[in-house]
Amino acid sequence: MQSPPPSNIYSIIIPVLVIGVVLFFRVRRMSVKRPFKLGTLWIVPAIFLAITGLTLAQSPPHGLDWVWIALALLLGVALGWQRGRLMKIWVDPESGSLMTQGSGWALVFLVALLVVRMVLREGLVMEASAGAIDIGLINSAFVVFALGLFGTQRAEMALRAQRLKADHVNEGGVI
Repeated sequence: MQSPPPSNIYSIIIPVLVIGVVLFFRVRRMSVKRPFKLGTLWIVPAIFLAITGLTLAQSPPHGLDWVWIALALLLGVALGWQRGRLMKIWVDPESGSLMTQGSGWALVFLVALLVVRMVLREGLVMEASAGAIDIGLINSAFVVFALGLFGTQRAEMALRAQRLKADHVNEGGVI
């Protein structure tokens, strides 16, 4: 008779399945050329700003914890800028409207971020269970990282889209 698998195996299997399902839908969505809605880019960062505010209010960092929070934000900003650059944005020559499509590199980047997050989270949770790190700080850092990532990604995309739009108008096109 076999012994049951360790209960920790589910903490690996469930996230892998969820990531697999999310990636399946992301790949399908990324292959489609879509209109780029410049006016709605603020929605996701606003949601993450609210989540970040609530998270930090619930578990406020103290002392040197703010350094880790700032580092998480800076890392999120740097990676968000890169992720935004990987998204394809162009002006449709026929309609003059902005269009977007995910790139293969954007998907690779997303997968790499998810894998690093899973591995890092598992390691940090083990450290937290040993009492070395505050679990609230880990959660806050991941939320602040996401705010930096998604906010900066959309800011980079908005700036690039506005430049493309202005260039198109200056060339005599209509948007």
